Amino acid sequence: MTDNVAVQITILEQNYTLTSPSGKEEQLRAAAQLLDTRLRAIKDSGRVTGLERMAVMAALNFSAEALQSQKDMQVLEAALQQLDTKVSQQLDSNPDLTTYS
Repeated sequence: MTDNVAVQITILEQNYTLTSPSGKEEQLRAAAQLLDTRLRAIKDSGRVTGLERMAVMAALNFSAEALQSQKDMQVLEAALQQLDTKVSQQLDSNPDLTTYS
C-alpha cells in the first residue's frame, strides 16, 4: 500500500493542497509548475479570456503533445525493431561475431 502525502502547489496565484503518492511529490510540483507556466502564457497572449477557457486550451495543448509523443514513440519503437532485426540477421549470418575471446 502506497502512503499519500499532502503537497502544496500554486497555479495562477491560487493555492491547492493535493495528495500524492509518497516519493512522487516533486513530479506533482513539476507538473503544477508546467501547468502554471502554460496558463500564464495563454493568459499573457490575450487571445483567451476566462480561467475555464484557459484551462481547456492548456488541456488541449497537453493532449496534442501527448498524442505527438505517442506517435514519436511508435516511430522510435519501429526503428529499434528494424535495427534489432538487422543485428540479429548479421549475427545469424556470421557466427564468428557471436564468439568471445
